[in-house]
Amino acid sequence: MKVSILGRHLTITNAINDYTEKKVLKLEKYFNRIGDVSVTLSAVKLKTGPSHTAEMITNVNGNVLKAVSTEKVLYVAIDKAASILEGQVKKYKSKLRDDNTAESPRTFNFNMDTNEVSTSWTKQIVKVELEAKPMNLEEAILQMETMGKDFYVFFNGDTEEMNVVYKKRDGNYAHIEPRVEK
Repeated sequence: MKVSILGRHLTITNAINDYTEKKVLKLEKYFNRIGDVSVTLSAVKLKTGPSHTAEMITNVNGNVLKAVSTEKVLYVAIDKAASILEGQVKKYKSKLRDDNTAESPRTFNFNMDTNEVSTSWTKQIVKVELEAKPMNLEEAILQMETMGKDFYVFFNGDTEEMNVVYKKRDGNYAHIEPRVEK
């Protein structure tokens, strides 16, 4: 992970640079696929006193995470922005973990003695019965278009086997028919 620090109306000293890098590099312990982190530190003088803003932006697997904090003391602003970004990274990681466990419907067990793989499903299997009216490929495409579907399973009257026809992204059609390997 690369950290780039930019100062607006503020000179970035070695102490500020080291402190900011130390805070940002702590994010790696939560998630190892964090992209480059861009940190912008700015200072403004207001009637009520100085105001420092720390803005941190990073890319995590294509998702942009951003944290902004404004405080009177620069180091406090850096701490709060890093804390906000840390919370976002933790939340993103837990979301990924939850999504990955939800999308793994079965587990595989390999028995070393018998060299067999057994599968146990964690989701319910729903049985769907299809009407096996024999038709040719053109009729199946017409049926699929009439129903407004992206694919259609049909009983091919010419080959007397179940086939699938589907619409490709480029607008053409594809036809799948079974082939027995010998």
